Amino acid sequence: MIYNNGGLYIDSDFEIRIVRQDGNDIDLFIPIGNRTLNLYLNDNLKALNSRLQFSVAKNLIFRFSMDMSNNISTVHILKSIDLHSSIVNFEIDYSKHMIEIKDKEYFVEMRIINC
Repeated sequence: MIYNNGGLYIDSDFEIRIVRQDGNDIDLFIPIGNRTLNLYLNDNLKALNSRLQFSVAKNLIFRFSMDMSNNISTVHILKSIDLHSSIVNFEIDYSKHMIEIKDKEYFVEMRIINC
């Protein structure tokens, strides 16, 4: 599934649902189903040798704004459906990156790729 809106581009093997839209603000919900999530930052963080790994991640939420002057998305990795179950959250500048979320045999692979 491809999501491309407001400059945010996500290529995902999983369903992407809009769960909240309030003015310019949008929350995208991506269920990945209690899997290990391997997050690859490619060359975006030179000191990181390989990946960040999150065991038993259930859902992802991308919170972003359609305001063209704001290209920051907050990404939440969740243990359950509730936003308060966030394992970690971080921000990305999606004006210069795309996100790939791929279903692998033993894990989910998420890549933040330079455009």
